[in-house]
Amino acid sequence: MLVMPKKGQTFGAVWRYPGARGVVWRIRYRDASGRRGMETLGTEPEWNRTRARAELKRRQVDVERAGYRRPDATRFHQFAQDWLVDYLPARGLKPTTVASYQGAINAHLVPVLGKLTLTELERHPELIDRFVVRKLREGLSPKTVTNHLLVLQLIFKRAVRLRLITRNPVLDVERPRIEQPEMSVLSEVEIARLWTAYGELEAEAEVDIGAAGAQAAWWACARTITFTALGTAMRRGELLGLRWRDVELLEGRLHVREALVNGRVTTPKSRASRRLIELGPRTAALLAEHYGRTAFAGEDERVFCHPELGSPLDPSKLVRAYLRPALLRAGITKPFRAFHDLRHTALTHEAAAGNPLVYVQMKAGHSQSQITERYIHAAQVLFPGAAAKGEARMFALTDRSHGIAPAVAGSEIRDAPGDSQ
Repeated sequence: MLVMPKKGQTFGAVWRYPGARGVVWRIRYRDASGRRGMETLGTEPEWNRTRARAELKRRQVDVERAGYRRPDATRFHQFAQDWLVDYLPARGLKPTTVASYQGAINAHLVPVLGKLTLTELERHPELIDRFVVRKLREGLSPKTVTNHLLVLQLIFKRAVRLRLITRNPVLDVERPRIEQPEMSVLSEVEIARLWTAYGELEAEAEVDIGAAGAQAAWWACARTITFTALGTAMRRGELLGLRWRDVELLEGRLHVREALVNGRVTTPKSRASRRLIELGPRTAALLAEHYGRTAFAGEDERVFCHPELGSPLDPSKLVRAYLRPALLRAGITKPFRAFHDLRHTALTHEAAAGNPLVYVQMKAGHSQSQITERYIHAAQVLFPGAAAKGEARMFALTDRSHGIAPAVAGSEIRDAPGDSQ
């Protein structure tokens, strides 16, 4: 059933079409060049006469005010490659970010959606829903699929801006639910065992004639970077990129100014990540010991480098050959994601020590406090004692009136891990 425009309106028509796969709604109009175009909007009950008329009106407004011309059929793979080549390089993104975009497009988005036109994807967002289901069935994590959708949304945002489509179809797609993984945090006992394990492995390497002392230097370097990570909560790339000019041992602080990621020097993850970190006395002493031992102590030298060559460290080798064996020697067999969970451990203990949220956030280099709040929550679960401390304050007079000695309750609180005096 055609619904024609009233007198004085721009040419257009809306009609309801009963097809083989159900009833669909369509619109017809002329663009600024005079070319007549027809679009299938969607099926009932999602689409109806009122919604179809509103969509036609939007097209007519675009034609009259902005000279909208109905684009030729552009396939997704063509536009995605143009987006990578002509648009993305001017965004000033980090190389790792560009590489992740390229991987998502070439390995996942184009193989599934590449032959479809932009207008087909605009009209049928259920095609993107099917992409989500397919990737989840292939074993990709919900977070990875969500990241692919974010890249797809950026591509279509550009297509909307160029007026190749009128609406970003990714906005109509429901994201897969992401479950935050449990953080693996080392307890005080496990940290002590790890320190002992490193000492034992370093001592064994010193007496190994075949190693000629070289392995002992590697173990010392691995111990230092591991416990500096625990003392500063720095990211792996920030540790690998740290130079001696950014370490102020006398003042007990260091500056995070650059990172080393995939062999490339880059700036830290965000503006908040460029930060000043106060060193605790133990971490400061550890770095001072490392400074006196290393042969590469120039201002521009890396703090953590190859003990013999001074070249950047290979983080995968460091984890495989030193950190994991040290964890095993310490009897720590739970899942542990190397530097990632060292950072989690550091921030969780900072929160458990009663340090303010803003301090933990600044030390972590988080741009948003919501991210830091995860560690506050983990500290409450992993380091009990806050409830006892609160009761001791609220019921102090009640305990005295019933003959309960405050010193008894207080001693329990002082012994509870994670409490601050």
